[in-house]
Amino acid sequence: MENSRFSTLIYRIIGKPDRWHDDYIDIMHQVLDETESFDDPENFSELEVGDKILSRIRGTNEALTAFNTLLNESRFKMIILDHNALPIYHNQNASELYQEIIDPNAGSGSTKLRPGLSKLVTDAIETSSDAPSSLAALRKFGGIEDQIYLRSIHNRATQSNEESKFYLLLVLDQGKQTESLNAEFVSQYELTEKEQNVLLKLIHGRNVKQCAAELFVSENTVKTHLKSLFRKTDSKSQADVIRLALTHESQVLDSYFDPSSGGFGNLVTENTKDKFVTLKNGHEIAYREYGPEQGTPIFVCHNGYGCRLMVPEGYEDILQRLNKRLIIPDRSGTGKTPFRKDHPESWDEHFSAFIEAMNVGEYEVLGAVMGSVFALLHAVNAGDKLKRVHLASPVFVNSRKDMDYLIGIFAPSVRLVRASKRFAREIYELWLKSVTMNLSSHYRSMLSKSLGSTEKEILSKNHQTDTMLNLMVECFEEGASRCIQGISHDMVFCISPRKVDLSKVRVPVNIWWGTEDNRISKEGVQNLARQINNVTINQRQGYSEHIYYTLFEEILAQ
Repeated sequence: MENSRFSTLIYRIIGKPDRWHDDYIDIMHQVLDETESFDDPENFSELEVGDKILSRIRGTNEALTAFNTLLNESRFKMIILDHNALPIYHNQNASELYQEIIDPNAGSGSTKLRPGLSKLVTDAIETSSDAPSSLAALRKFGGIEDQIYLRSIHNRATQSNEESKFYLLLVLDQGKQTESLNAEFVSQYELTEKEQNVLLKLIHGRNVKQCAAELFVSENTVKTHLKSLFRKTDSKSQADVIRLALTHESQVLDSYFDPSSGGFGNLVTENTKDKFVTLKNGHEIAYREYGPEQGTPIFVCHNGYGCRLMVPEGYEDILQRLNKRLIIPDRSGTGKTPFRKDHPESWDEHFSAFIEAMNVGEYEVLGAVMGSVFALLHAVNAGDKLKRVHLASPVFVNSRKDMDYLIGIFAPSVRLVRASKRFAREIYELWLKSVTMNLSSHYRSMLSKSLGSTEKEILSKNHQTDTMLNLMVECFEEGASRCIQGISHDMVFCISPRKVDLSKVRVPVNIWWGTEDNRISKEGVQNLARQINNVTINQRQGYSEHIYYTLFEEILAQ
């Protein structure tokens, strides 16, 4: 199974981390501040610092607490199978079970089910109703005494939006006998405490006589509670009511796979098709373009997401009015341009070759957030055809001192980059994965909170808040689910000192910055402007790093 699909699956299981983003940054700050040797490369231990950050996150974060609760504290010993019924994950309490079901003759590095169990699973998959509530009890296998159940999980985490399937092998963990039934299940069927006690005993393999003995009641009392359970749950036997309870407990996991997470079908920009150009060196670059064919070309250096998603609603009318033609290439490892080992150091060369291959005359360049780095690096070496540079919420580190102007998620990342670029990439990848968890709820909430006060007011007045948030959620989903490698390399490159002479930029530069930007400070923008000869700062009260979306027309009009 591809790592990207596995990562998406696991992080979807984790849940709804409403506070993950803030917790993550706080924990990084705490650990880095506590690590006295961090700025001394000779004494710095990546492994030690990484362990501290990860263990702190696991110990305190709401999202990973939910993960542990679901998986490691679940009533089930749980083994996740991919669509080919190959084991890809198991929780801690299933470690011994995992060793029992793995084929010892599969070869080094291979994980397959034992042939007998594989046949049982395959037969159950082929004969099952395939309904989301289906919980199939497999026949006894080998020396495993406990009943093994099989559940299917439907997941739409792939970019093609095709529904893929995963399967859960579930065995009741007898060490969890004292844990209560799921509260939602109890509420739905209005079970009394005594009925719950009886059902718990039945679930964990007790018969009526054993229930009576362990609950210190008569067998007739147990049978009375059983009849009440049958009536409330519309069940006809002990097996029925047990299967119902277990199905409900396993269904708690379904929301964490988020099968209704969307896709790109409703995006207004999806009627614009991907295009590809092959450079003279054989490197293929994917891109999209918007606006009139004869309009003034503006090459957009996006902020690390899929190029198809970097234009707001109503862009057609805006570009027609302004007579502008946006051309937005995917950098290596983002969108549909393949990742190259020499990226991002070689990107300016490829970007210039891409512009040449597009066969345009005079043109402009626009850079958003981290894309501003690539826009300025191009401007330093560009020829006479470049006429203007637009920068929206620019992040540009030219000297080590410039790192101090970065805020938000970039602030702790700066210290990681100083100590180890490799380690910084790994931590940033973890953050990217974390924000893909339940994108439709968590990332939307995070974006909503990060909008500037004026932006919120304007969007609300025009009834565009949901539209814009939908666009950015889809945008990040495109980037973070498939392009983690490209984006993480971009990030480390963009917050490492570039050490270039920006006075060589010979064209006018317009900088757009919002006072509620949480990526770079006002002093950072002013510091950048001082290094450029012909620059205009357009500061806007109440705007954030999303200024590119909300002031799209005004930015392009200059």
